Amino acid sequence: MPQVLTANRLADGEAVYLAADGAWVESLAAAEILTSPNQGKAALAKGAEAERDLHVVNAYLLDTTAVGGPAKMREIIRAAGPTVRRDLGKQART
Repeated sequence: MPQVLTANRLADGEAVYLAADGAWVESLAAAEILTSPNQGKAALAKGAEAERDLHVVNAYLLDTTAVGGPAKMREIIRAAGPTVRRDLGKQART
C-alpha cells in the first residue's frame, strides 16, 4: 500500500507531510508518495532527523489510497483540520 510520511510541525502543531524535495508541506497532495519499503525507511530516517532538529514531532508513515488520499478516517480529519470549528485550520483557508 502506498504511504506518505507525516508529522506535526513543532512551531504551530500543523499537520505536515514530507515532499519529494525534502521540504515539509501542509498539503497532502504535495507529499511524496512512497511505494516501497526502502522508500518508507528512508523517509522515516528523514523524519527522525527533523525531530532531532526540532522541526517536527511524531513523524510516522500513513497509508494512502491508490490516488494519494488518506486511507483512514483519522488521517482524513487530520488533513482537513479541526472538526469543531470550521473557521479554523486548513478548511478555513479554502
